Amino acid sequence: MAASAAFPFLFGVSRDLLRTGSLVTRSLRTTIGKLIGLQVLVTTVASLVAFLAGGVAAAKSAALGGAIGVIPGAAYGILLIKKPFGTPRSVLQRQYLGEFCKLALTLLMFGATFVWVKELWVLSLFATYILTLAAYWAALLLFA
Repeated sequence: MAASAAFPFLFGVSRDLLRTGSLVTRSLRTTIGKLIGLQVLVTTVASLVAFLAGGVAAAKSAALGGAIGVIPGAAYGILLIKKPFGTPRSVLQRQYLGEFCKLALTLLMFGATFVWVKELWVLSLFATYILTLAAYWAALLLFA
């Protein structure tokens, strides 16, 4: 019998809770939620700064750049939450699928933005996109 099973109050976690994965899943959801929340905050602040600096078109471009940074990452997170466990091979396959989906969504969203948005501030778009990516990596270092 493991010490954590005999004395769950000392370790704060029971063996059954770890076996079901609900603790790990809850932790994963919390981390992904914080990550997305930080990216949305960065997008909001950048859009406000862009609005003050360049008006509505700059703010809209910044918001689009932030969305291009946030939405693919959120889709990747949802893919991880759906089935966080499995064989090492299946977990790795989901990671590859998640990265592919993230890349494809990013390319599609940039393409759609350049085709359909007529009044676009490219500097505002890319600056906010890069800031959301920086927030993504900072959140991974801080919350994971």
